[in-house]
Amino acid sequence: MKQTTDHIALQQAAEWFAVLRDEHVQQDDLAAWQVWLNASPLHQSAWQEVEAINTPFTQLTAIADKPAAHRALHHPASRRQALKLLGFAGAAFVSGMLLKRYTPWQDWATTLTAQSDIHRSEPGKTDVVTLADGGKLWLNAGSEAKVEYGITLRRITLVAGELLLQSGHDQALRPLVVDTLHGRLTALGTRFSVQQQAEFTLLAVYEGQVAIQPKQGKTVIIEAGWQARFDRQHVAHTAPASPAREAWTRGILIADNRRLDDFIAELSNYYPGKLSVSPSIAHLRLMGAYPFNDVPKTLNAITQTLPVSLQQLGADGIMLIPAH
Repeated sequence: MKQTTDHIALQQAAEWFAVLRDEHVQQDDLAAWQVWLNASPLHQSAWQEVEAINTPFTQLTAIADKPAAHRALHHPASRRQALKLLGFAGAAFVSGMLLKRYTPWQDWATTLTAQSDIHRSEPGKTDVVTLADGGKLWLNAGSEAKVEYGITLRRITLVAGELLLQSGHDQALRPLVVDTLHGRLTALGTRFSVQQQAEFTLLAVYEGQVAIQPKQGKTVIIEAGWQARFDRQHVAHTAPASPAREAWTRGILIADNRRLDDFIAELSNYYPGKLSVSPSIAHLRLMGAYPFNDVPKTLNAITQTLPVSLQQLGADGIMLIPAH
């Protein structure tokens, strides 16, 4: 995330505050702070705001390792280590400041304080993870997500594929967000699925509400029972939530008047070989619920519903062709 000049000034002011709160602060530190303060009106404005928001953090006392915090002022790459050395109270102060005004502070604090956990599902298999707040994260086949629970934010980044999230109860009341290539989703006590594609992200909400914030657009709230597509600029399309975007967590693919080639393309995610459809029957429509843990069985079931047959291609390829 690119930081603006005032964000950087606020970050530096927070770090200077942590240093100066040390009961053993030295004159050199005070002098260096004064030089920084006088260097720019932005620094003075940032310092005034830090002081104004100081009241809720008056219980902050000694800093565990002041030199580490001081080094962080000059070496941004070391800030994660410095905040860990400062201890929870110091980190809470530095990250908690200014959240009412600057959402980027939540991300900054999360990046500094959270441990990143990468979860991947194997090709052809789904996976489920129990999160630290008691919530659950399902990953569709071949998907990847990064989970970062910091002191101000619960952040999940969908790196690839599709997930379904059941939010848990967080005693610290940290917002729960899912980031994709196209924007941010904020959960409002909910259960929802997120599918990331190259041109857009698809959100389907099954419980509660989810706020969509495109990277360059206005925030839109989606209610339970609805789904929406969005790109970086705006929320492009809303419709009733498809049960198919939830059913895969139970090992089922739903075809609701779906094109055959579209259904087979998704079914191929759960098959180690190659599945294809003859162009002459690609337009046929399919109805029903099909398990994907036994793809050959599902394909045979389709031949009982549509005028198609199966043709073996090599050792592990199957093509759907017109029935003879």
